[in-house]
Amino acid sequence: MKRFIMTSILALGLASSLSAQSVERDLAYGPRDRNTLDLYLPAGEGAAPVVMFIHGGRWFRNDKSQIELYGRIEALTGAGIAVASINHTYSSEALWPAQREDVLAALRFLTENGTELGIDTDHLAVWGQSSGAHLALWSALVDLESDAIEVDAVVSWYAPSNLSQLTEDRANDDVPGANERFPEPSPESQLIGVPVPENPEAADAASPERALAALEKDVPLPPFFLVHGDADQVVSPLQSVRLMETLQAHGTDVSLRIVAGGGHGGDGFEAVVPEVVDFLRPILIPDR
Repeated sequence: MKRFIMTSILALGLASSLSAQSVERDLAYGPRDRNTLDLYLPAGEGAAPVVMFIHGGRWFRNDKSQIELYGRIEALTGAGIAVASINHTYSSEALWPAQREDVLAALRFLTENGTELGIDTDHLAVWGQSSGAHLALWSALVDLESDAIEVDAVVSWYAPSNLSQLTEDRANDDVPGANERFPEPSPESQLIGVPVPENPEAADAASPERALAALEKDVPLPPFFLVHGDADQVVSPLQSVRLMETLQAHGTDVSLRIVAGGGHGGDGFEAVVPEVVDFLRPILIPDR
């Protein structure tokens, strides 16, 4: 593992000398097959603050290349922020909480190897999309398990944050033509290994909104920036509204950006990327 890291670091240094923006692919952050990440460093000298990105795909598809959508890499590195885009274990390979364990392993890897990798993990945020946003929300909780890890901000794009309420929320929202029920096994049922309708307690145990609601009031949390389309037929916007209310009740700094006409991704979300960067910049680069 150490030899692989050092070899990758040497390659990263060579890449830095050849281009304004360097990319190192498939760094191993843990022992599982999909425990790999791609690291994008901005131009310039010195350690860069970093955003860890987690891809979406119903917990069983897609990969770390999803960061390339919506001009996110260019926007973040152009602002002087590094990006570590991770793969995670599919639910078809291992059930929950394997994915939560991957998030913690990736945060530990970045923190423990930050100096060698050229990143400043004293200024670290996590950004997730869809099921990856579900995992990004968990990052604010797993960092409570380690004194060495501190997540400074969380960006959540249309997260399924309360798994037991997904079907009910689709039935109760104002999204026209929304799919009120996915056939079982739904993606969330596949994640936890049992049907969610008959096992709400197991679903709640995998729901970051429920875990956040259970925290004591004096437990500090980072600021959150939530984004959701008002025409999302897959994950109801009510999920992010509830999450915002839970975080507000905790006293956490949170904002919700509703994308008019926005579905589960697609048109309208690229325009929000500069807003995400504006949210992250003063947190990750406070001296600028």
